[in-house]
Amino acid sequence: MIIDIYDSEILYGIRKKIKLLRKLNDLTQHELAKSLYVSYQLVSKWERNISSPTFETLITMTDIYHLPMDFFNSPSTSETQTYEKEKIFTAFTEYMLQPDSDRPTIQTISVNENVTEQMIKKYFNNIDELMYAFIFYTDQQIKLEVKNHIRSNKNILAIFIEDMAPLLYSKRLELNLLYTRPYIKIYWINFITSKYKKILSNHATTIGKNGIELDYAIRILTSFIETWLSQSNPEPLEDFQLRIEKLTTTTINQWPIFNRSV
Repeated sequence: MIIDIYDSEILYGIRKKIKLLRKLNDLTQHELAKSLYVSYQLVSKWERNISSPTFETLITMTDIYHLPMDFFNSPSTSETQTYEKEKIFTAFTEYMLQPDSDRPTIQTISVNENVTEQMIKKYFNNIDELMYAFIFYTDQQIKLEVKNHIRSNKNILAIFIEDMAPLLYSKRLELNLLYTRPYIKIYWINFITSKYKKILSNHATTIGKNGIELDYAIRILTSFIETWLSQSNPEPLEDFQLRIEKLTTTTINQWPIFNRSV
């Protein structure tokens, strides 16, 4: 079941969204817990706002129950909220810029003079929720219009090289942080892998038995991006585009999912 993320009933934070998810899928707490390989007591704590699911669990739920990728992300509803969240994200970015920074906490981020612990907790119960929101914020800033390009007659590699790469390069400094800071890297990679798989699987007509060809394709493309943007000074866009064209000419360029017309 695909849910409208902008439905007023679900703009109340993760706790109510999990409960809504259960009701829409006619699940008990035990059944939801079983599908996620967690205890029903933990699901109960989520719904009572005693604790929050990890980033990995949120991504797992979006996959299992076919939710929009931003289902658990609470959009800002006023200029004040947008302004305060941007200040929080800026403080989080400044923290990540510290070369030897450990996994952040709300306390370490609030050291920034423009962001208080109280302000952060107004929007995020814990650091996982903040990182989840930051990832969506970054992705929205990049404005990857992959879905629209896939609906055109361009093949996947052309979209990757001509459309995605320039957008990624424009945000290379921010993405370098996401790919090189261990406390958020795995979250970002899981998110981007799941997102692209959802987009491509909705439009691919020849993806191999059980989708295994799609899985390999996504892993290869995300590995290209990770290798490129993990560099302290990523090579120029044109060099990257030429490199990918050369690497794919005799290998994955022959796969149906890459050379097909949509």
